[in-house]
Amino acid sequence: MEYTLSTKMRSTYRASGLDNLLRMGHCAPAVMQTILDVNPGGQAGLVKLMAAMPGGIGNTGFECGGITTPLVILGLRHGLREVRAGLPVIFDQGHAYFQRFSNDNAASFCKAIQNPHFPVRCIHAVRHSTELLAETFENDNRPAIPAEQRQAYACLYGHMQQCNFHCAHAVFQQLGDTIPVDQELLDASSAFMGGTLFKGLTCSAFTAGVMAIGTKIGEIENSYLRVTRMLALMVSGGDAFSDGVNKFNRALNTGHRLSKWFRTEFGSTQCQAITQCDFSCKAGVEKYIDGDGVTRCRRIAKMVAEQVQNILKTAE
Repeated sequence: MEYTLSTKMRSTYRASGLDNLLRMGHCAPAVMQTILDVNPGGQAGLVKLMAAMPGGIGNTGFECGGITTPLVILGLRHGLREVRAGLPVIFDQGHAYFQRFSNDNAASFCKAIQNPHFPVRCIHAVRHSTELLAETFENDNRPAIPAEQRQAYACLYGHMQQCNFHCAHAVFQQLGDTIPVDQELLDASSAFMGGTLFKGLTCSAFTAGVMAIGTKIGEIENSYLRVTRMLALMVSGGDAFSDGVNKFNRALNTGHRLSKWFRTEFGSTQCQAITQCDFSCKAGVEKYIDGDGVTRCRRIAKMVAEQVQNILKTAE
């Protein structure tokens, strides 16, 4: 039987989500703050981790902050420790959450959610994300990945384990002198493999770079007045995302700088476009393995880490 939240809990989560959005102004950190509010005990550093993620990971328009933040929370809960039929449980939970969010918002990408009714659809996404995550926690999410797709993912995960490679972790492990890299950070980024849960979406090395930027230079906005001004600038066509308008903007803009460099180097920020492999089928995984895709991805992770260090030096 499918678990659903009570009407009272839904109202509580939605009210908290709206309040945080109106004080903070950006999706990913507002969702994180809401999750921390309803589940006390989390660290403020998690909000900074998401500081550059709004606008679809570094303002690139792809995975909404209402997806990436809950994936971080699921990673903190499961890491890569729990494995079921060759695949970490974070993939079952992550795919289930991703599907819930996509069904609820009729989209998963920021650029699709924003248009043509911004900010109404963004507000909906932020208000509902925490309740969708709570329902994901309580349900059996094993059917979320079809059997054939799961086999392909398990094969790819086994190969990456054998090669001692994780897309996001490979970046963080080279940034140990730049940001604190501990087990919590590695767990938090567990879902970011193969373009988010092996979906072939935003390159997970790039995602790790954006997270590192938020951790290092992110500041936390907490002002209804400043957010109201930012929204007014959005409506009037002004520069709502300049660094001084919102405290998150500096990290967001720095993450976007990383995206411009990344697209220049690799042609796209999307994993499937870069690898030319569809990880949801056996043929795509075999193509990646036979073509020694890990070696190329390891090089990408190294280049991302180096570029993050360069960008942060100029941002200090």
